[in-house]
Amino acid sequence: MEATKKRFILKIAILVVMLVFAAIAGVKFWQLRHYKETIVLSEDITDVKWLSDYCPSLKDTWLDTPVFIADSGVEGGTVFINGCPHPYEPASTMAAFLMLENIKVEKGKVIIVPRANYSGSTEGMVGDAYPRFFTVETQWGGETFRIGDRYTNPLDQWPDPFTYVNYPSGQNLAYQDIRNLNRTYPGRENGTITERAAYAIMEIIRQEDVDIAIDMHEAEILYPVTSTYVAPAKVLDREKFLETGVMEYIEPERNSLDVAMMAAMNIDQFFMKCAASPNTLHGLSHREWADWSDAMTFLMETPEIFIDKITGPRTEALLYEGKDEFLQNVTDKGLTYFPYDMEFGTPMWYRTARHLSGAMEIINWAALFYDDVECIVSWPLYEEMAEIEEQGIDSIGYFLKNPDAPENEANRFVIYHKPVEK
Repeated sequence: MEATKKRFILKIAILVVMLVFAAIAGVKFWQLRHYKETIVLSEDITDVKWLSDYCPSLKDTWLDTPVFIADSGVEGGTVFINGCPHPYEPASTMAAFLMLENIKVEKGKVIIVPRANYSGSTEGMVGDAYPRFFTVETQWGGETFRIGDRYTNPLDQWPDPFTYVNYPSGQNLAYQDIRNLNRTYPGRENGTITERAAYAIMEIIRQEDVDIAIDMHEAEILYPVTSTYVAPAKVLDREKFLETGVMEYIEPERNSLDVAMMAAMNIDQFFMKCAASPNTLHGLSHREWADWSDAMTFLMETPEIFIDKITGPRTEALLYEGKDEFLQNVTDKGLTYFPYDMEFGTPMWYRTARHLSGAMEIINWAALFYDDVECIVSWPLYEEMAEIEEQGIDSIGYFLKNPDAPENEANRFVIYHKPVEK
C-alpha cells in the first residue's frame, strides 16, 4: 500500500513538473507569435498598403502584411523589393527595414515588403533549437527582432499533403513546400494562404507595373547558390501556354541575366556570382515572377552559416557574428561554396550590407541597359556600413531610428499581420 502511494505521489510530481515546463513553453510560443516590431519610416514613404489590397482573400489572415511605397512623383522605373520570404534568413528583413528607414527616391518608385511571410516569422524551425529573437545594439539601447521559420506557421496552414503540386506547372515538390512562399509562385487567389500570399506578390508586380523585382534571401555556405544572383535567361511564352498548356520559353524583351552578370562582375566589395534560373524548376520567384509578369526578376543570396547543418550550438551569437570552427574546418578542406574565414565570420551587418549594395547594383545596371527603367534611389550601402563597423559601432543600429523618440512619433509603424489601433 505504501509503495502504491509513493508511486502515485511520484506521478503527480512528474505531472506538475511537465505542466510547469508546458506553461513556460506556452508563454514563449505566445510571445514569439505576438511580438510586434516597430520601425520609423523615411519621409519618402508615400503610401502603405497591405497584401490583402492585392488579394482580398488574405484579409484577416496571418499572411496579410504591409506593403510600403516610396513614390518620387517623377516618372521613371518601378522597383519591387521582397524581404523575409524565408524568415529564418533575417538579413533580408534587416535590409528591408534599413531601406524603409533611410530611403530617398529622386526618380521612379520603390515598393518594399519587409516581411513577405509574416506567419513564418511567428515560429521557430522545428527541432533546430535556436533562439526566438536577436538584438541589435543602437545608440539608445537594444532593438529586438524576431528570427522565424522557413515555412508558413502550421497554426495558419495545415495539414501538408503527401506531395505538393505547384500550380499551374503541375510540378511535384516536397510536401512541406506547400508552406514555402518561394515554392508557391505564381500562387492562386483562392488557394492555401501561402499560395494567396504568392498571388498577392504577383499582383503587386503586375498591378504596379514593376520593372525590376528583387527577392532577398540567405543561404548556407554548403549550398552552391550562396553568394549568387539568380535570374532567368528566358521566360515562358504565356500566350502559348494559356492556349495549349505547353510550356515553351522565349527570349525576353529585357534580359535579367545580362544585368545580373554585369552586377556580379562589378561588385568589388564582396564575392558574388551569377546563375541562370532553370526553366524546369517551378514555384520560385526568379522563375515565376518573370514567367507571369513583364518585370525583370532577380534573386539574391547572402552567406548565412546559421542555417548550415554542421555548425555548433544555434545561438544568437552564431546568428549575429557568424563564427563557427566546424565550418572553418570544412572550408579548409575545400568543401564550401564561399571563402569562409572564421576570424571575420558572416556577421549580420555584412550580410545586410550585401543585400543593400547588391540590390543597388542591380537597379543601376538595369538603368544602364534599359534607360526607361531608371530609378534614382539611395539608402545605406556596404562601404558606409563597413566604415562604421571599423569604429566599433554596430552599423545596423547606427542606421536605425529610435521609435520612442518624440520626433519620430509621426513616422512610427508597427509591423504586424493586420492594422493595429494606435
